[in-house]
Amino acid sequence: MAAGWMVTIGVPKDDGKLRYVTYAVAIADAAEAVKASLAASAGEAAISNSELREADLKGLGLRAGELVTIYDDRIDPLISRTWRPDAG
Repeated sequence: MAAGWMVTIGVPKDDGKLRYVTYAVAIADAAEAVKASLAASAGEAAISNSELREADLKGLGLRAGELVTIYDDRIDPLISRTWRPDAG
């Protein structure tokens, strides 16, 4: 069973193309991980790429419910600050 997910979001740009952002999300349910990623990015389309184990999340310094940007083609990445979706 997954402890979290890698989620890629497609975010529309002004020129009609998409930019891509990939998150590591410490939420075990894939649908909830996608929802949290969409909320963090203002994206319109998402796909859960792969499961993340507890050890993967610990290596990224994530706690349950948090997410972190792994890749963003607008800023050559890596890890920014963690984000926790609002409860509710």
